[in-house]
Amino acid sequence: MKKQFFLLLSILLTLVYSQELLDGIAVIVGENIILKSEVDQFARLSASQIGINPSKNIETYNQLVQQSLNALIDENILLEQAKIETIEVKDREVESMLNQQIENIIYQAGSKENAEKILGNPLTKIKRDYRPIIKNRLIVEKLRNEKFSQINITRREIEKFYNTFKDSIPEVPPTLDFSQILFHIKPGIKEENKARFTADSLVNILKQGGDFSELANKYSDDPASAAYGGDLGYIVRGGFIKEFEEVAFSLQIKEISNVIKTDFGYHIIQLLDRKGENINVRHILIKPEISDRNIESIENHIEYVRNLLISNKFSFDSAAVIYSDAPDVKINRGRIQRIPKNQIQQQKFLSVLDTIKTGRVSSVFKTDLGYHILKLNGVYDDSWTTIEHWALEYKKTQLYEEWLKELRSKFNIEMRIGS
Repeated sequence: MKKQFFLLLSILLTLVYSQELLDGIAVIVGENIILKSEVDQFARLSASQIGINPSKNIETYNQLVQQSLNALIDENILLEQAKIETIEVKDREVESMLNQQIENIIYQAGSKENAEKILGNPLTKIKRDYRPIIKNRLIVEKLRNEKFSQINITRREIEKFYNTFKDSIPEVPPTLDFSQILFHIKPGIKEENKARFTADSLVNILKQGGDFSELANKYSDDPASAAYGGDLGYIVRGGFIKEFEEVAFSLQIKEISNVIKTDFGYHIIQLLDRKGENINVRHILIKPEISDRNIESIENHIEYVRNLLISNKFSFDSAAVIYSDAPDVKINRGRIQRIPKNQIQQQKFLSVLDTIKTGRVSSVFKTDLGYHILKLNGVYDDSWTTIEHWALEYKKTQLYEEWLKELRSKFNIEMRIGS
C-alpha cells in the first residue's frame, strides 16, 4: 500500500514539476512542446518502477530515456490527431478523474495536511497543475478506444496467435461457478444490551466532565485508536461508514455525540477540529461480546438451513436471499459466476470446492468472515475464450503500432534533444 502511494506521488510530482523546470525543449510535435525535464522525469519514474539506479546503470537508464522520449512523442502525436478528429472529453469527466486521484492521495497520506506536506504544495495547486495532464490522457484514451474498440478477430487469427506463442502462453485455470450462504457470527440480545449499557454509562461520565482520552484508552474496543485516546485523525467525507459519518459531520467542535450503533458496535464520537470537508474526530467503540451460547445458537441455525438445502425444501438461491448475511445477496442471490480459479482469494473456499461435485452442497465451514455453505454450480474450461481475448488484444496492439507509425510520418517532429 505504501509503495503504491509513493508511486502515485511520484507520478504527480513528475508531471507537475516537469512543467516548472523549464530547462529547454526536447522535441516539438506539431504545436506541442516536450521539455527535456519531462523526458528526464518520465525516465526516472520508469527507473524507480523497475528498480534501476540511473547513476549505476547508465546504459540501461539511457535506454529508458530514449523509450520515455518516444512515449512522450507518441502521446503528443495522438493529441494532434485528436484535434483533427475533434475528440473531446467533458469537463466533468476530467474533474471526476482528478478528484479520484486527489482523494486517493489524501486517503493514502492519512490527511489533506500530510498529503500537502509530502507534495510540498497545496492540493489546490496540484489539482490546478494536474488538470490539463489528466485531460490529455483522457483524450488519448478516448481516441484509441474509438479507433480500436470495434476490432474483431477470426478463428484462423486466434489459431495463428496460439501456434506462434503457445510455448509462452501460461496455463489457463478452470472457471468456477458457485454460490454461497454467509452467516456472520453475531452477539445475542443479552450481549447487545450489555454493550449498550456500557456505552450509555460512558456517555454519562463524559457529560459529567470525564476525560475522553482516558476512557477511550481504558474501554474502547478499537485497538488502533484506543492507544491514542480514540483519535482517528482527519477523515474525509466518504471515508467511513454512513451511520458514523452522518453523526460525526453534524457535531460542533468539542461536542460529544450520544451513543450510535453501526455494524462494528456502539460508538461515542467527539469532533476535535474541522477543515472544510475534513474533520478530526475521536471515538470510543464498545463491541458486544460473542458468547459460547451465541456460537452454539448460530451453528444450530446453520445446520437447520443446510438440512433444508440437502432435502430440497429450499432452492439454494432462495435460501441465500433469506438467510445469507452477504451484503450483495439481494442482487446476485449469493452466486459467484464463472470466476477463474486462481482469482479466488479464500484458500478455504478452494479446498472445499475441490471436494464437492457439481450440483452438490458443501458441509458448513468457518473463515474469518463467518460460517459458510457453498454449492458448486459448474466447472468450465474457458481456455479458448481467454486465448481469444489475448489474441484480440495482441491484434489491437499490432494495429495500434501500425497506425502510430503512419501518424509519425504525418506530423512534423522537430528534435532538439541535443540542443
